[in-house]
Amino acid sequence: MFRFLFLGCCLIAVSTDRVSGAAAGKRLMCYFSYDAPEISGYGRYTANEVPVELCSDVVYDGLDFPKWERGYYVFDNRDLQKYGTFLATIRARSGLVRNIFTLQDREKNSVSYSVMAEIPERRGAFVRAVLQLLEVYALDGVEIAWEWPGTAVTFGGTSNDRESIVSLLTDLKAGLRKSGKELIFFGAVYPKVLHDSYRVASICQLADFVTLFSYDLRPYTVRLADVHSPMRNRTFEREPNRAKTNVVTGVETWIKYGCPPKKLILGIGLFGHAVTLADPRQYNVGAPSTGPGAKGRYDYGAGYYPFHEQCLLLRSGWRMFYDPIGQMPFAVRGNQWMSYVDTNSIGVKIDFVAEKRLGGVVLWTIEYDDFWGFCGSRNPLTTYTYQRLQQIPSDIGFAIEWS
Repeated sequence: MFRFLFLGCCLIAVSTDRVSGAAAGKRLMCYFSYDAPEISGYGRYTANEVPVELCSDVVYDGLDFPKWERGYYVFDNRDLQKYGTFLATIRARSGLVRNIFTLQDREKNSVSYSVMAEIPERRGAFVRAVLQLLEVYALDGVEIAWEWPGTAVTFGGTSNDRESIVSLLTDLKAGLRKSGKELIFFGAVYPKVLHDSYRVASICQLADFVTLFSYDLRPYTVRLADVHSPMRNRTFEREPNRAKTNVVTGVETWIKYGCPPKKLILGIGLFGHAVTLADPRQYNVGAPSTGPGAKGRYDYGAGYYPFHEQCLLLRSGWRMFYDPIGQMPFAVRGNQWMSYVDTNSIGVKIDFVAEKRLGGVVLWTIEYDDFWGFCGSRNPLTTYTYQRLQQIPSDIGFAIEWS
């Protein structure tokens, strides 16, 4: 809301919306993976480890897409029981943190979102199921994680998805309007997806926030050694779509296409990503690679290392380097090449959040941080992000009307 003040010659409208979260309106949203409590050994992470004093929001990632049964969408009871237990612990530890769940379809080449959103009967049933879940569990919002809509990438989307997304968000927003609960959209920064699969201005008009998939942007399938969340393009990237897939271009494209910066939440991945070099003698950024790196000690995909494992691993004979354009570090040991995250690379991204006046940061995922303190203090990356966000001055919206 706005409060109007008369000051001599002019009328000033000053925003008086409630400010909350990590830092004067800058959100620090923390993803929690649904399977984190099932990781073996020291990788196991539960609701008791979540740093609720640092996170403005805990985003449960996530409930699986509900099943269509006789005219209704039904969530899996085991999923709900697990989430209910998680919520009870978080709420016992903090009455301030917002609780949000993300709704994704984990099936490979799935079309569940496409089919649901395109058919009015199913779309209505889906909206009712989500609204009921929000009400029963007294949640603060929902994130629609419709990954790879449309046909820009081959993950099962359809040509109608661009319009169906808007229809779905319109119906959800109408249902949420009176409750005060938030609608969040999980958005890619890949230029082809942005151009072909989204109506950006409409999405941002409907969603309260857009959490950006701005990490893990260089899969091993590109067969190049590259940092996984580059800030800018490098000269060796010649494939047009990949050359424009970076943090700065992605965020600026969302803004250019009509999204208010304050609605954009920058994603930061708390992990290292390794590939296997084709020739260990060629290890600069852009060197040829043959596939993913070696599998780590925890139950993640080959080449992926949570920060709490990465920080220890890098002490064992790796040579460390820095990509000055991508603005991320990387390390080499033998034929293993790893892009990784540290406070310096996070600091660059937070500087960008401040420069562009974005809405905040989302960490993927909170259990990847060094929550045991293996390499020093506990949760160093989350703590650093929280502290840096606190230093960003509050964005107080105002407008001046000359009388």
